[in-house]
Amino acid sequence: MENDFIKRGETAYLILEKAHEGVLIAELESKRLRYSNPSLRRMLGYSEKEILRLTIDDIHPAPSRLSVRDIFRSLLQGGKKIIHSVPCLRRDGTVFFADISTFKMKISQTCCYVGFFTDISERRVTQEEIENSQRLLASVFDAVPDLLIVIDRAYKIKYTNYKGHDLIAQPEAEKGDTCYGRFKLLEEPCTDCSALPVFEKGIAVEREMVNPADNRVREVGAFPIKNAAGEVVYVVEYVRDITERKQAEAERLRLEQQVQQAQKMESLGLLAGGIAHDFNNLLQSIYGHIEIARAESMNPETNDALEASLNTIHRARSLTQQLLTFSKGGVPARKPGDIKQFLRETSQFALSGSQIICRYSFPPDLWPCDYDSNQIGQVIDNIIINSVHAAPQGGNIYISARNLKIGTGAHNYLPSGSFVKISIRDEGIGIPPEIINRIFEPFFTTKQSGSGLGLTTSYSIVKRHDGCIEVESEPGKGSIFHIILPASQRAVAEEPAPVTAAVRRGGKILIMDDDTIVKKTLQAMLEYYGFTVACASEGTEVLRMLGDGGESLASFSAIILDLTIPGGMGGKGVITEIRKRNQEIPVFVASGYADDPIISDPVASGFTDSIRKPFTREELIGMLDKHLCYAGHQPEGEPSLGAGAKGAGPGRPLNP
Repeated sequence: MENDFIKRGETAYLILEKAHEGVLIAELESKRLRYSNPSLRRMLGYSEKEILRLTIDDIHPAPSRLSVRDIFRSLLQGGKKIIHSVPCLRRDGTVFFADISTFKMKISQTCCYVGFFTDISERRVTQEEIENSQRLLASVFDAVPDLLIVIDRAYKIKYTNYKGHDLIAQPEAEKGDTCYGRFKLLEEPCTDCSALPVFEKGIAVEREMVNPADNRVREVGAFPIKNAAGEVVYVVEYVRDITERKQAEAERLRLEQQVQQAQKMESLGLLAGGIAHDFNNLLQSIYGHIEIARAESMNPETNDALEASLNTIHRARSLTQQLLTFSKGGVPARKPGDIKQFLRETSQFALSGSQIICRYSFPPDLWPCDYDSNQIGQVIDNIIINSVHAAPQGGNIYISARNLKIGTGAHNYLPSGSFVKISIRDEGIGIPPEIINRIFEPFFTTKQSGSGLGLTTSYSIVKRHDGCIEVESEPGKGSIFHIILPASQRAVAEEPAPVTAAVRRGGKILIMDDDTIVKKTLQAMLEYYGFTVACASEGTEVLRMLGDGGESLASFSAIILDLTIPGGMGGKGVITEIRKRNQEIPVFVASGYADDPIISDPVASGFTDSIRKPFTREELIGMLDKHLCYAGHQPEGEPSLGAGAKGAGPGRPLNP
C-alpha cells in the first residue's frame, strides 16, 4: 500500500521520480515516511523498502531532532518553511547538510509533510573555505601595525583593521560610513586624498606627510583593487607612522657624514702633520742662519730686521704646532709656568686686527700651572676667535684667573686638589640653549665656513692636561668659557740668560738627521760655539760610526738624534743600541713631531733630554749647557763631574 501512496505512472509521480532534488513525504502525526524519490534515497543510502520503515527522526542526527520536531509542529498550524543547513543522517552513520523546503498537504485523505532536500555539502565546504579565507585575511589585516582601510568608489568604508579602530575619530561609527567623515570628521573628501588618483588612474600612490597637530611623520599609500573588467572598484589605503624611522635615518646620515668628515679630517691631518714636519725643518734652517747672521752683524738696522724676522718665525712655529696638534693630538709637554703673562701675549696675538679690547684681572698670588704653552695657546686662540666672531661690532673681552681648591666629590669631572680657573667672557650674541650642549661635538658648527673642530680640539687639549672646560651663556648677553688647569707643584724655572758669542764651548757632537739642510744648519750653529760636528743620515749609519772600524763612542761628548727617519732607523731604535753600550753619554732627541710621547718624556725612553724643531740657538745651547761640562762650566744641578743616573745623560767633560 505504501508503494501506491503516490500512484505510479501518474504525471506527478513521474515528475517526482525524475527530480534532481530529494523528495520526501511523511505523515504529520506519526512522522512515518510514506514516499521517497530515488534522489533522496541516494542521499540517505537506503533502498525503497528500507526507507519506508523509517520515521523523520531516523534521518536526522539526535542533536537536531528537537528542531525538526519544532518544524513539524509549525506545519500542523499551517505554512511553508525553508530551512537551511539541516543536518541529515545517512544509513552508514555519516552526516550531510541539506537545505529543505517544506510544506503541508493532504494526500489520500492523510495530512502529510512534503520536503524537498537539496544536498549542500559541496557548497558548504566551499562556504567554509571562503569563511576560513576571510578569517585568515582579517587576522592578517589585524596583525598589521599600520592603519589599513578598504573603501569603495563612494569613499565608504568596507573594512578597517584593529589599528584603524584605534585611530577612528568616532569609534561608535560602523562600516558604510565615509572615510573622510569617520577619520577626519569632514563632510566631503579630503583635498589631499590619496585614493582619488587611484580611482581615476588605477595606479598606486605613496607619499609622506607631516601632521601639524603632533609633528609626526606618516607614510600614506593607496593601491587599487580591480574587478574582472579591469575597473577599480575598491582602494586599499594604509597609514604608517615613520617618525622614528625618519629620525633614525637622519641620525644614521649624520653619523655617516661624521665618519666621512672624520676620514677627510684624518687625511687632512696626515697631510697637515707632514707639512708641519717639513715646514719645521725649513724653519730650523731659517732659525739657525738668521741667528748666526744676527750674532755676526754689527749693523743695528740689520740686527733689527733680523730680530723682526725671528719674531715672525716664532709665530710660524706656533702655527706648525697647531697643525701638529690638529693632525695627531698628542701628549702635552707640560712645564710649570706663570699663566698671567702667557694669557696676555696669546690673547693679544689672537685679537690682532679686531675691534675688541681685552681687559685682564689676575691676583698677584696666582698659582703657576703645568701646561703645554703651544697647546693651551691653541685653546685660548680658538675661544677668543669665537668671541670675536660673536661680537662683529667690537666690544670687550674680559680675561681673569683665580686659584681654586676642589674638595672630594665637589666637581663632576675633576678630582680634589689645587687648580687655576681661567675665565674668558665676551659681550657677544651668546649661545642658544638648544645648542649649548653640542658646541664641543666634532664637526658641529653654526658658521658656514667653520669646520666644527676648534672647540672639539680645545676640549681634547684641556682634558689631556687633566683639566676641564666649561661654558655659560645667555642669548644677547654673551658667553663665558672657563678653563680649569691643575696648579703646578713644581717651581717655575727661570728663563736662561741669552747665549752670547763670547762663551765658547768645545767637544765633539754627533748629529743624525735625514734632512741635509737641517744637518748643515745644526752643524753651523754648533761649530759657531766651538763644537766639532760629525753627521749621519739615519740610524744604521750612526751605529756603524760608533762600532768597530768607525769612531769610538767615547770620542763623542754628546749625540743629537732625529726621532723619525722615513724608511730608516730613527732615534728610538738608535738609543736602544747606544744604551746597551753606554749608560752615561748624553743623548738628545729632536723632532718636528713635538706631540710624540718621547718628546714629552724623553728620560723614560733612555734619552737625556728632548728639543722640539724648530728651535733657536739659545734653546739648543741652553739644553747642552744644562747637561754638558767644558772649561769653566759645570751643568746645572751637578756638584761634580761624576757619573749620573742611568739614562739621565750626566754632564761630562768636553775637550776643546
